[in-house]
Amino acid sequence: MKKVDVIAYASTSHERGELSSLKKDLIRRIRAAAVVDVAEASVPSTERMTAILVLTGGVERQVLKGIAELPSPVLLIAHPGRNSLPASLEILARIHQDGGEGRILFGSPETIASGLREEVAISEAWNALRFSRVGLIGEPSDWLVASDVDRAFLKGRLSVELVEIELRELLERIDVAKVGKRALADVSRRAASVVEPDGDALRGAAAIYGGLRELVDEHRLAACTVRCFDLVERLENTGCYALSRLNDEGVPAACEGDLQTLFTLYVGLLLTGETAFMGNIASVDSEEQVVGIAHCTCPVSMVATYTLRSHFESGVGVGIAGSIPSGPCTFFRLGGDRLDHLFVREGETEERPFRNDLCRTQVHVRCDDPVDALLTAPLGNHHVLLAGRHRASIERFFERYLAS
Repeated sequence: MKKVDVIAYASTSHERGELSSLKKDLIRRIRAAAVVDVAEASVPSTERMTAILVLTGGVERQVLKGIAELPSPVLLIAHPGRNSLPASLEILARIHQDGGEGRILFGSPETIASGLREEVAISEAWNALRFSRVGLIGEPSDWLVASDVDRAFLKGRLSVELVEIELRELLERIDVAKVGKRALADVSRRAASVVEPDGDALRGAAAIYGGLRELVDEHRLAACTVRCFDLVERLENTGCYALSRLNDEGVPAACEGDLQTLFTLYVGLLLTGETAFMGNIASVDSEEQVVGIAHCTCPVSMVATYTLRSHFESGVGVGIAGSIPSGPCTFFRLGGDRLDHLFVREGETEERPFRNDLCRTQVHVRCDDPVDALLTAPLGNHHVLLAGRHRASIERFFERYLAS
C-alpha cells in the first residue's frame, strides 16, 4: 500500500490542545476513507508522497519555507475552518508565481481522501511508465499515417525503451507453438457460441497467443503492438484472440502496430487498473453526442457475453463479438508523435442492434460533452474505452507529464 505523509502547519496564536485534536481527527477520518496509508510526519520524506495540512491561517511563509525541498506538485490539504482555505489559496498562488505546481484538496475527509488516491495513482502510473520496455512487433500498418511516435521522445522524455521486433520472430514462434487440449479449450471456454471458426482456426488462434506470449515474456515487455494484418495474409488467421487475452492478463496489447493507441491503453491501465477496449471510430452523431466504436478484438473481462466469429474484413480466423454492458465510461486517445495531444470524454455506454457491416465488437458511447472535434480535429482513428469515469485523472496526468 502506498504511503502518504501529512505534515501539519498551525499558527501559534491558536490554542494548541484544540488544534491537536482537530489535526488528529481530520487525519484519522482521511485515513479511514482512503485506500492509501495516511500518517502524520514531521519532516518530508524522499521515499513517500507528502501532503501539507494547513490547519490555520498565518502560516503562509512557514509553509513556503517548509516545502522548498518538496517535488512538484505540492499537495495542500485545507479544511473549512480556522482560515485554512484562505491561507492555502495564498500559498498555492505563490507556488504558481514561482513556476511551481500544486493543488488544494478541500472538502469532506472523503473528498480529500479521493484526491490523495488520485494523486497516488498518477504518481505510480508515471513511475511505472518510465523505464519500461514496450514492444513494436512488425512495422505499423501502412494505413496508419498519423499514429506513430517519435523514438527520441520515447527514449528522452519518457525513458521508455522501444523494443523493435521483426514480425518474422513472431511467425517462427507461432510455427513451433504447442497447442495442447487445455490451451485449445481456453480459446472457446467462456464463449456463448462459436459461429464461423472451425477447429483449425481455433487451434491457430491459440498458437498465435502462445507465440506472442513467449515474445512478451522473453523480451520482458510491459506492453506491445503487433502488425496483425500480416497474420491474416500469411496464416489465414488473426491476432484478435491473442491481443484480447494479453490485455486481460495485464499486458496492454494494441492492433496494427499503432503506437499512439498502445500508449493510450498503457496509460489507461496504469492510472485506473482497468483493462480497456481499443476500437475504430465507426460513427459520430454530433447532435446526440453519440460515438460508435467497433473492432474484432476486445478483452473478454469487459463484456457480459461474447461469441467467437471470423475476422470482419477477411472472413478468416477468430474474432471476438463481445457485448459491452451499459454503464459509465471514459473514451479517450493520446495523439501526436510526442503524445502531446489528448481527446477525452466521459459518458455512458449503450447497446444497439448489431450491424453486419462493422467489426465484431460494437458499442456506442453517449458522451457528456460535444464530440465535434472527432470530425474537425481528429487525433487519428483508434480510440480507447475504459469502464468508469476517469477524465479528471487522465487530464491531470496528461497536463503534468505529457502536454507541451
